[in-house]
Amino acid sequence: MSTNEERREAARQKLEDRLARERQAAKKRKLSMLAAAGVAVVAIAAVGGYFWYRNWDDKRHTTCDYTAAPVDFAKTIKAVETQLATAPAEQKAQGEAFLKELRDGEAKQRTSPMPDGRTLNTGTLDLTLATNLGNVPITLDRSLAACNVNAVQSLASNGFYDGTQCHRLTNSANLSVLQCGDPTLTGMGGPGWNTPDEDPTGLKEVPIDPQMAAMGMSQQTVIYPRGTIAIANSNSAEQGRANTGSAQFFIVTKDSTLTPTLAVVGHVDDAGMKIIDQVAKGGIVPTATGSAEDGTPKLPLQIKTASVA
Repeated sequence: MSTNEERREAARQKLEDRLARERQAAKKRKLSMLAAAGVAVVAIAAVGGYFWYRNWDDKRHTTCDYTAAPVDFAKTIKAVETQLATAPAEQKAQGEAFLKELRDGEAKQRTSPMPDGRTLNTGTLDLTLATNLGNVPITLDRSLAACNVNAVQSLASNGFYDGTQCHRLTNSANLSVLQCGDPTLTGMGGPGWNTPDEDPTGLKEVPIDPQMAAMGMSQQTVIYPRGTIAIANSNSAEQGRANTGSAQFFIVTKDSTLTPTLAVVGHVDDAGMKIIDQVAKGGIVPTATGSAEDGTPKLPLQIKTASVA
């Protein structure tokens, strides 16, 4: 039989054991609460980081609305044939020459995949045109016209420009350009889709002539500087036609006056302009619908390959 002292010692030990267990349980609960709080903080930080990244990433990208635009040579040829049938005799020769250009061009038409509709809107790309006269280095600038730069990059990467020839040279008082990017050499060729309009900003405005303004002809024009590379289009405000750019681009050989409706995608580097100048100085062969100031280059510029880096 245990003594009173032994019973008291046993009771004390039992109490201390219970208190130790309670302290251990409380410590575990505290650690669990801290761990849960830590997980919550990490989760909140992860969610916040995700939305910050999405916002940052969205700001450096642009969404582009490319639209299908198949080229119908057959329809145009049929229309010209119909007009030619009733044309005056003195216009027959010119009409037949134009018809031949269209038929020859129809056999050369090609297509290219539509670009991805989301692209970076900052940074530059190096486009190199390897030509029969040497390399023409071009700097493309996404900040100027992200969707059209993306289109040029896609076309070059898919070989659309390879084996083509610059088809138009213009040299007038207000417009001096070399136009390229049409495999058909007719001015009608395209990849099967159009690019959205991206009007240039920051170009020097040309003062509006007061007499022209008085007659209601006060459309603003700007200076496209020498070396500029821009996208050709067939927009017409009067006919409600817009967003008609695609593969064809022009290189400005002398400062030129145009409406600010042609997307600027970059500039030709100095080494490239030396080659472009050779073509411009070579002169012009008028086309069936051209003139002494507008036609095909006498000195051909053939694009063997176009590559982007």
